Amino acid sequence: MVHFAKRVLLIYLVVMAVVAWLQRSLMFPAAKTELLLVAECPAATGIFAAASDVAIVAEDHQTIRGWMLQSDKKRSDRLVILFHGNGGDRSRRWGWYELLRSINVDVLAMDYRGYADSDGSPSEKTLTQDATATWKYATQTLGYQPGQIILLGESLGGGVGVKLASTICQQGEEPAGLVLVSTFSSMLDTASNRFWWLPVRFLLLDRFRSDLEIGHVTCPVLQFHGTIDSIIPLRLGQRLHELTPSQASNGIEKKLIIFNGTNHNDVLDRHGVELRDAIREFIEQTRNDPATK
Repeated sequence: MVHFAKRVLLIYLVVMAVVAWLQRSLMFPAAKTELLLVAECPAATGIFAAASDVAIVAEDHQTIRGWMLQSDKKRSDRLVILFHGNGGDRSRRWGWYELLRSINVDVLAMDYRGYADSDGSPSEKTLTQDATATWKYATQTLGYQPGQIILLGESLGGGVGVKLASTICQQGEEPAGLVLVSTFSSMLDTASNRFWWLPVRFLLLDRFRSDLEIGHVTCPVLQFHGTIDSIIPLRLGQRLHELTPSQASNGIEKKLIIFNGTNHNDVLDRHGVELRDAIREFIEQTRNDPATK
């Protein structure tokens, strides 16, 4: 019996060591491509007549790449910075591009470090650097005012978006709004839920503590989540909502929209119309705020 227990413990320790070693490849299943040019993606240029390639150099001199998507050469008064989930790259976000085109906003879609044709390797630290570099590019190079920019984060991208919004707000600026889709209170909570049999709190490197950042977000916040999300349970989205300030600095109340019978990856497919209408209304609210004009 003692021998059996020792074998079980040894197997457990080996599995724990393997998961700890591979955790970043599990969290960031990035696929590399040589060069992802928007001109070679007719689905993008067919939606946005003025589409161009973007390369941004982060503070550590690594280059991330993406697309600037505009309906025409005349700039919209709103820009959405899209932070995608941990799977795929910017070439697989057609549903979001179509939705955002339908509400007449420009889109800046970047790939994180190590994804597609972006340099480097992904981690919480480097994704935070990428988000900061993208914000600076939008405001300093493209010339959008902070109050013209909506941050949209999906799943893992929600953690990236919350951190960026928190940092910006604490620096005395505010984006026009923060939209979060199927995201978490923290990666720590998410991993603990999924790997309940592991000492995640001791092993996890990239924690994305949105629960500690969201209280600093003073811009309007709109959330979406499905009731049967098997990757990020609804209760984690609800916890983030509870920690969000009840009102933005301009008086717009926080909002969480829950989709019954919806899982993690089918929110956009099943509820595209509801998402479009809610995001359009959200953006119109920001247009009515003199500070964002």
